[in-house]
Amino acid sequence: MKKIILLCFLTLNIAVQAQSLSKTEKKALKKEIKAFKKNPESYKSIKEKNKTTIEQQEIVIEDLSKQLQALRLEQNELRDSIDALAARYAELKMLDETRDQIPMGIVYQVQLGMYERLDLKSFNREGIMVKAEESGSGKRYVIGYFKNVEDAKRFNKDVQKLGVKDAFVSKYEDGVRDMMFDANKSK
Repeated sequence: MKKIILLCFLTLNIAVQAQSLSKTEKKALKKEIKAFKKNPESYKSIKEKNKTTIEQQEIVIEDLSKQLQALRLEQNELRDSIDALAARYAELKMLDETRDQIPMGIVYQVQLGMYERLDLKSFNREGIMVKAEESGSGKRYVIGYFKNVEDAKRFNKDVQKLGVKDAFVSKYEDGVRDMMFDANKSK
């Protein structure tokens, strides 16, 4: 018990040296020390309660540190994602320059004919997909990318009505033209 009282006074002495207390605070502190002298179990109980509170706060601090670390990791992943999206955006901007390439998968185009001196590439700027393919000494001109052969056939008929009698549907798979394809024999 003498140790507890001595500890209380040392604590009080350190606290007093660390800061100056008002008369009211000194009086309240003396009253609290007297209460501890009369009931040392209450001091022990408060001490244990404070220890438990500190342990709980340390757990909270550890959890918050882990959450902070996870958020920093997520932030880095989001930065990487933004960088990847920016790169993809740059790629897509370049697609405008490379839209003459045939897309992957099966697509159909209507060939208007083969001409040596005709150049229709200027139509590409206005959104009409006219593409020239080199073929020996001439160029094959094709229009559009149709996802099904029936749409390509309908468009082909419209083009023939315009007077382009040599127009026919051609098939491309993964960017390679199928020279054996005959739209009239397909369903």
